Amino acid sequence: MHEVGIMESALAAVQRHAVENRAERVERIVLRIGTLAGVELEALRFAFDIVSRGTVAEGSTLEIESVPAAVYCPACRREFAGENGGFIFTCPGCGDLCGEIRRGRELELSRIEMS
Repeated sequence: MHEVGIMESALAAVQRHAVENRAERVERIVLRIGTLAGVELEALRFAFDIVSRGTVAEGSTLEIESVPAAVYCPACRREFAGENGGFIFTCPGCGDLCGEIRRGRELELSRIEMS
């Protein structure tokens, strides 16, 4: 389950920021995760509950912002939603196969709220 590793990395960054800002507690953590990032959200939430124990983030809120996939078709020069869950998409305009994914693979620590 790579979600544990993802959460360990995110919490390490959160703890660094908390120390740098002399925060006693982290209230909220916001992650931006693309729909094509290959992350199981429930497993990530479970990992957060386990990994945050004993840290300044214990008991804080984990918010996940989903980033929908967007694919670019060079033939049409248009961007369209990548909804089939794969990595090769068919352009709804011209029918060409497209693989230039512009959004949807994000895995970012977006915001930390501390007190």
